Amino acid sequence: MSKSLILLFCFLALLSCSKEKGTFAFKNNDDDRFIIKDGLCEFNQDEKVDWAFCFSKVSKQKKIGVVILKKEKVWVDIYSFYDTLYKNKPCIYGHIENYEEGTYKILIVDEGITIAEKEFVIYTGNDYND
Repeated sequence: MSKSLILLFCFLALLSCSKEKGTFAFKNNDDDRFIIKDGLCEFNQDEKVDWAFCFSKVSKQKKIGVVILKKEKVWVDIYSFYDTLYKNKPCIYGHIENYEEGTYKILIVDEGITIAEKEFVIYTGNDYND
C-alpha cells in the first residue's frame, strides 16, 4: 500500500513540474524596461502599453495562443493570435493601444488549456484625479 502511495505522489509531482509557468510584465512610454506588476493593472486609455509573458523554461518549439477578452455581461473575445516559442525566444509580446474604457483579460493558452491570465483596466483621464 505504501508503494502505491509513493507512486501516486511521484506522479502528482511530475504533473505539477510539467505545468507551464511564466510571468507577465508591462512597459509604458515612461519605462525603459518591462516591469512585473502584481494585482490588477490600470492603464490610461491615452497611453500605449507593451506587455510580455515570459515562460520560465522552454524545452522545445511550441505554438502558444493569446486571447484578449473584454468584460461585458460575459467575457467577449476581442483579439487573438498565435506565437511560436523557441529555447532562445521564451517570451510572447503584445501591446495595449486604443482599447475602450473597461476591464480586460489576457489569456495565454496551450492546446485549449489556459496557462496564465492577467486582468487589467483601461480608464479615461476623467476617471481619476491626477
